[in-house]
Amino acid sequence: MRELGIKSRMQKRYRKPKTVVTVDQKPNLIRHLHDLSGVWQTDITYIQLTNHRWVYLATVLDPEKRKVLGYKIGDTMTAELATSALQMALDKHRKPLIIHSDMGSQYTSAEFNIKCQNYGLKHSYSLKGHPYDNGRMEAFHSILKREEMYLKAYQALTQVQAAIGWYINFYNRNRISNVA
Repeated sequence: MRELGIKSRMQKRYRKPKTVVTVDQKPNLIRHLHDLSGVWQTDITYIQLTNHRWVYLATVLDPEKRKVLGYKIGDTMTAELATSALQMALDKHRKPLIIHSDMGSQYTSAEFNIKCQNYGLKHSYSLKGHPYDNGRMEAFHSILKREEMYLKAYQALTQVQAAIGWYINFYNRNRISNVA
């Protein structure tokens, strides 16, 4: 690595705010699926600004093609943030059979579930405390942070929006992926 001038990218450690799930476990429809062709995954991740404020990224991913289909960035983590990312994906792509998320309040909200019902989507949930079924979504957020967000300091929401917009375009079109 030294000879080629390659350096590893270390991950910053930070403490994300704690969340509490007060909803009973919902069904996990993808746990034993081998074919994810009719599934989209969605999740929200935290991004810290230099002033210790947080912004939030809701993302919808096609796990089979490993493409980001929709996303929304905001300074509050609401059901509207999650619903807007899903709507962006639905506006641009053929709808899936199943949308899979964690049990966060944004995804168990009436607003998000009404959106799913209006489009005839079955909603699948990861088990509480077990993000493995949403692994490709979690992996995308991890890669985004390592390859883009941790390399720079962001002071404002608009800077994060520009950086994420650029990165998602790069990820979908140019980044080498191990998809067969």
